[in-house]
Amino acid sequence: MIDHSHPGADTLRRNEAALETAVKGASQLAQERTLLLREITLATQEKAQERQIFLIVINLADTKNYDEIIRIFGYKLADDLLSIRLADMDFVGTRQTAYRVGFWSVGLIFRARNKRDYDEELDRMLSVLAKPVICRGIPVAIKAGVGICDLMKASGSAEDLLQATYLAGQAGAASPLGVAECSYDSTVDHRRAFLLISDAAHSLATPYEFSLRYQARVDLKTGKCDAAECFLRWRHPTLGTVMPDEFIPLVEMTGLIRELTIWVLTASIAQMSSWHALGHQLKVCVKISSKNLEEEDFTQRVAALLENHKLAPEFLELEFSERRSVPDIESARARLRELRDLGVNISIDDFGTGTNSFGALESFTANAVKIDRRLIQSIVDNPRRQALVKSMIRMAHDLDMYVVAEGVESPAMLEMLGNWRCDYAEGFVINRPIPAEAFIEWYATRFASAK
Repeated sequence: MIDHSHPGADTLRRNEAALETAVKGASQLAQERTLLLREITLATQEKAQERQIFLIVINLADTKNYDEIIRIFGYKLADDLLSIRLADMDFVGTRQTAYRVGFWSVGLIFRARNKRDYDEELDRMLSVLAKPVICRGIPVAIKAGVGICDLMKASGSAEDLLQATYLAGQAGAASPLGVAECSYDSTVDHRRAFLLISDAAHSLATPYEFSLRYQARVDLKTGKCDAAECFLRWRHPTLGTVMPDEFIPLVEMTGLIRELTIWVLTASIAQMSSWHALGHQLKVCVKISSKNLEEEDFTQRVAALLENHKLAPEFLELEFSERRSVPDIESARARLRELRDLGVNISIDDFGTGTNSFGALESFTANAVKIDRRLIQSIVDNPRRQALVKSMIRMAHDLDMYVVAEGVESPAMLEMLGNWRCDYAEGFVINRPIPAEAFIEWYATRFASAK
């Protein structure tokens, strides 16, 4: 109950009204999703051979695009853009019912009389979606995507088919054509991907599902271990061990990447602080997402963690991969400058394999480059790769950056890299990623004199 005599009553009333609207909106989405699931089930039971039946999901904006719209224009204009785009798509409902299945997504069953009928309808959808939305006189380009599932070929539950088609729509948004068909052979993969996305938040709050492994980095001049790189592992309760290459890109599609990165930073900084208390003055190297570099408070959160655990900034090295695009270059540059000013080390990970490898050296402030393992692992018997790696090392040194070689697997590789004046190496020839307790025991035994 609102006390209308209170000076803040108007604000409270507006907040209460907004909450009520949000709850009603969520309830409406749930109802429409249930109706579409019923339609999918009925459609898969139809055996009419004279026509084709498709499930179509239209993602009116992908996650990255929507986040950018909110950041630039604010929530109110973003809501207006959605309303206008939905009005643009009114024609979709002239021959079939369209259901809202997400804030920026609609789904429908389309019964095509023939291929021409199907092609014409799809062209009409893509034509509308390709046009900028005019809102308050401002033309705003929205990256949309269409996912398509042929229900006469597909198998699986209605829920699985809807999720697979939704993911196909996201893939469509990233493709030049704006459309992607559901891969019927990979329905299980779609189901697995959706399960990982759905369970990630719960797993973060559950002890022992996420954990860290540590791998040594060795100075090739002194032979001593100066740092430990941490690797994230996920022990899913039903899927078993899931590797980062699979789940990180999925988590990056959601806002959860912020929480996941902070979880890793908190755990690794706390671990390093405890090792320092034992006299082991190691650095910790932590991979972050390019999405983290768009967070305005990221540097402040890192600084707070370092302060809380009494770890000096120079003992933290943050790695970001230049293989993955950085949508907001200016924000990323600002974050990296802030982190460098704080005293944190920055390294460009997976160097040499992305499309902008050498441009990244000019665009981003960094202390180091980490040459990708795919280049390193072939240097022993590949003269061209040898020349390439040697030139990378020279160039990095000319830019006052140190070089780390990833994926070193043999003494011969270590010797070659040392002769080329590479600064550091990490890989299986030194040690595999292992739990913290095993790592510090291994380190204390092998590098006791390096304390």
